[in-house]
Amino acid sequence: MRAPGESVSSCRHHGGTSPRDFLDFSAPLNPLGTPKVIKELIRESVARGDYSKYPDYLYRRLRESIASFYGLESKFVIPLNGGSEALYIITLSLRPDSLAVFEPTFGDHRCLVEALNIELVSIPYVERGGHYEFPMSCLDGLKKASGPNTILLLSNPNNPTGAMLPVKQLTELLDTVGSSAVVIDEAFLELCHSCGSVSALKLARSYENLIVVRSLTKTYSTPGLRIGFLYTENRGFLNAIESSRAPWNINSIAEAVFSEALENHSSELKSFIEVSQAVVREESRYLEHSLKSLGVHVYTSTAPFLLVKHSAPTSEVLKKLCECKVFIRDASTYPYLTQYHARISVRLRDENEVLIRAYEKVVRDGASSRS
Repeated sequence: MRAPGESVSSCRHHGGTSPRDFLDFSAPLNPLGTPKVIKELIRESVARGDYSKYPDYLYRRLRESIASFYGLESKFVIPLNGGSEALYIITLSLRPDSLAVFEPTFGDHRCLVEALNIELVSIPYVERGGHYEFPMSCLDGLKKASGPNTILLLSNPNNPTGAMLPVKQLTELLDTVGSSAVVIDEAFLELCHSCGSVSALKLARSYENLIVVRSLTKTYSTPGLRIGFLYTENRGFLNAIESSRAPWNINSIAEAVFSEALENHSSELKSFIEVSQAVVREESRYLEHSLKSLGVHVYTSTAPFLLVKHSAPTSEVLKKLCECKVFIRDASTYPYLTQYHARISVRLRDENEVLIRAYEKVVRDGASSRS
C-alpha cells in the first residue's frame, strides 16, 4: 500500500542537489571528505590513462579486494555501480510479485514497482517521541504475507531516521520471513557511531535468503565514482543477479582505484573509518545539542545525518537558510514524514557552526522552533 497522500510517480527526489556555492547539508557523505590515498590513486589512474581502456568485465581483482577487506568470499561478491544499483538489479533479476519496504526510506523503489507493476507493501517505522523504532510488532503479519515471491527491503541504519536495527532483532526478522529474500542496505553503516552497529554481512552464511548491499561512495565521499557491492551466499540469487548485471557497470577508474586501495591500503582505510566514526559521533552530538537549544525537534540518530522537525513548514525554513547560503534536505517527500521534517547531514565543526548560526537567524525571524 502507499503512504497516505503519497504519489508513486513523484518518488524520485535525491539529496546532493544544492545550489552552486552553497554549504550543502543535504547529501550525507563522510564529513572528512575523500581520504588522501584515494585522491592519490585517482590521480595515478588518470595519469595512466585507465579511462581509455575497458575495465575487466568480470572485475576479478575488485571482487578479491572487496572480499579481502571485509573478510568475505569473493565468489559471493557482485560489484555495483553504487549501492543504488542494487535495488534495480535485484528486483529485475528475482522478479518478485511483491516488495515489502520498511519506510520512510530511500524512495526509488516506488518508481520501480510502478514501472514493473509489482505490489508494494509499505511498513512504517514507529515514532517514539525522540526516536524511531523498527516495527517488530509487524513480524506476525509478515510471517503470513511473506514467501518466495516477496522481497523485503530495509536500510540499516535507516535513511532518513537514523534508526539502527540491533543484530538480535535482525536475526528475529530473518527467522520469521522464511524463504522471502531480505535485502539490507548498509550504505551508512561504516559511518555509524552506535556501539551496537553490527553488519548483516556476518549473518550471510547462516541465512541463504539474505542479500547485503554496501556503498563505498558514502564512506569515502566519492559519489561521482559510483561504486558499491552486494553479498549473498545464495547461489540462485547470485546467478540471477550476475546474469542481469549490465556489462562494465563500474568504470575503469573506479575499478582501478578501489581494487588498489582495498588490497594494498587496507590498514590506512580502516584507520580512516575509525576516525570518521569518532568525528560523526562528536559532531552529531554538537548539532543535536545546538539545534535542540534553538527549539528544533531532533530525533536520535546513529547515522551521519539527523532527522529534524520544525514548527513551520520546512520549505519556509529552507528559504531562510538559503539566504545564508546553507542547504538542507526537505524530507517531506519521504513516506510517513510531513512538510515539517528535514534531514541534516553531519559536517565538520566549522561548517556545522555556520549551519547553527543560520538557524539562529531563522529562529530570530520566527520560522523554525518547535515547542
